[in-house]
Amino acid sequence: MKKTELTPIDRLIVRVIKSNKKPMSTYRISKKAKLSWSTINSHCYKLMSFGILDSRIVKTKFGQKKIFWKLKE
Repeated sequence: MKKTELTPIDRLIVRVIKSNKKPMSTYRISKKAKLSWSTINSHCYKLMSFGILDSRIVKTKFGQKKIFWKLKE
């Protein structure tokens, strides 16, 4: 995948994740990027399919699932 094929939203997501030292939840990325959760969620899955992001699913003590995103190494 060429870097020029990434949309401005994709590049923003990569920048936000890169600026944080730990993996970030979809919610946290959406707050930092000032975009909706659903927009961030769909773009993160797209970036994962391109091989740019990795995901990790964590269950909270209340049974909710949270997805944490990080840049692929």
